[in-house]
This record gives sequence, structure tokens and C-alpha cells, in this order.
Amino acid sequence: MSHLKLSMEIWPNMPWGRLELCGPAWNSWGNIPLSDLVYKIADFGYEGFDVIYPKIQEIPKEAYQNEVKKVKEAMEKTGIAFASIGCHTTLVSPREFDRRAGIDLFKAAIDSAYDMGCKNVATLVGDGFYDPPLYILMSHKEAWKQVVEATKELCEYAEPKGINVCIELIQGTIINSIDALLKLFDAVDMPNLYTCVDVGTYYTTVKPKMPIREAIEKIANRIQCVHVKDEVGFPNIMQSQHVWFGAGFVDFKEMADALKSVGYSAYSAVEWEGFQNGGLYGVGDPSGMQFCDFDRVAVEAREFLLENGWD
Repeated sequence: MSHLKLSMEIWPNMPWGRLELCGPAWNSWGNIPLSDLVYKIADFGYEGFDVIYPKIQEIPKEAYQNEVKKVKEAMEKTGIAFASIGCHTTLVSPREFDRRAGIDLFKAAIDSAYDMGCKNVATLVGDGFYDPPLYILMSHKEAWKQVVEATKELCEYAEPKGINVCIELIQGTIINSIDALLKLFDAVDMPNLYTCVDVGTYYTTVKPKMPIREAIEKIANRIQCVHVKDEVGFPNIMQSQHVWFGAGFVDFKEMADALKSVGYSAYSAVEWEGFQNGGLYGVGDPSGMQFCDFDRVAVEAREFLLENGWD
């Protein structure tokens, strides 16, 4: 069985730009420069790092080229890889200007990936279809056409740069099942189209329809990045909540075994989103605590995963 390489995902403060339920989302790494975090993550024993795109967007334009240089130097000195950029963006919308802006944003993320030596840029198919309920304003046929056209355009833009486009199956979107994902691969028909497996989503959304091992086997040659988290709730974004490792539905050993069995060789990113809950009592965490100390997250998440098959 293959070795599963762990990476750590870097979040900016207020990653999606909005104020959360109980105040602005923040984490203890939020104000640390990206290049400095590469060294920190290597020190914690990870083999790679992933970045949520707004962390790159917030670099001042005049400082961008210098930060790119520093990130690449940090990668060379530490030996860890830039595994992926997460750029959640709008690909489905009855408002064409929103959709066009979303496509252009993802292209900018592809450019940054090329600049910094990252091979994968991932997105869910925003802005949903089922949640938010865009089906009120547009048909499934129309939404599907938008997904296929946008994904193909992005793959064609990324291919000459050597970048993979990774579509994340997730609750609420039109790509919320393995069958829908396979249908997208066939419709787009591009060699650099892959998928991102979000472990929490697979236990709230995929497992009710098919066993995890079967799901992973069906898409084995198309998995290019994995987001590792725990989750509870129903197969709907608004009713699914991110929880600390071990508190949710995820069987980490089962998922690790499934990935190893198909020879998955890319990176698995610790993706801790519970810090966004906000307030004294986070709305999604049954322990009643938000967890913003990413020094602790980096240590304890890795310890947990190594104990539960992620080795």
C-alpha cells in the first residue's frame, strides 16, 4: 500500500471576506507571511502545504514578485511541496457577470500556481444549484451547461501552464455525487481535469449513496488532492458542520485504506475550517470551542491522522 503524504492548509483571516455569525473569522497564522509559513509547516513535519487563494490575493501587488521568490526559496530549502491552491469561485449563476468574474478569478489562481510552482488548483462548483437554490431561477440543463463550459475553459487555460483543475464534489452543488463527477469528466474530456476528495463531504454526502471504498475506486485515476477533515450533519451544506478530528462521521482508517488501495500518491491536506465558527461557542463544534491556534492544529491533527492510518 502507498504512503499517504500529509500537507497543511494555510488560511488567511476572513477567508471568504464576510463577517461570520459571531464576528470575523481569524486564525493564529492569519497575519503571518506565506513564505514564513512554509518553514513553519516543514518544522511541524509535513511534506507539503496548501493555500486558500485569498492568502495570495492579499499580497500587495508591489510585493508579489518578491513573495513568489521567497516562497520558492522556502520550498527549495525545506524540501516540501506546494500541493494545491483552493480557489472557491462562481461557475454557476443566473447572473452572467458573476459567473464571468468567477472564471476570471480562477484563471488568476492558475497564474499564481504557475508562478509559485504549484500543480493543482481546486474549486467546488460555486454558487451551488441546490444550496443556494438556484434551481428557482435556472434549469438543471442550463446549470449543467454552465459547469461543463466553465470547466472546459479553465482546463484549456491551465493545460499549457502544466496546471491541473480539480473539481471538488460537495453538498448543495450540481456535482454532489460520484455519478455527476464521472459525467463531468466525460463531458469536459480534458487530460488535466481531476477531482479533490473532501473527506468530510464523502461521509455526509457520498456514503449514503455508496460505500467509500467503491466511490474511491470509481475515481481512482482522477484524484489529485485530498482535504482531510471531520464533519457531521445531513447531505446539505447548511446542515453540515465541521468538527474536530474524531468528533464526526468520518472513519479515517477506512478512508486511508481506500486511498492506499488505489495507489493514491499526491497530498492529503489538513483542512481545519472550524475556526470560522466564531464567538465563544462555535456554531458547528459540539465541544463548544472554536479552535484558532494553528500551532496546536498542526501538531494535533498530524498526531491524530498518523494514529488513524494516515502514514
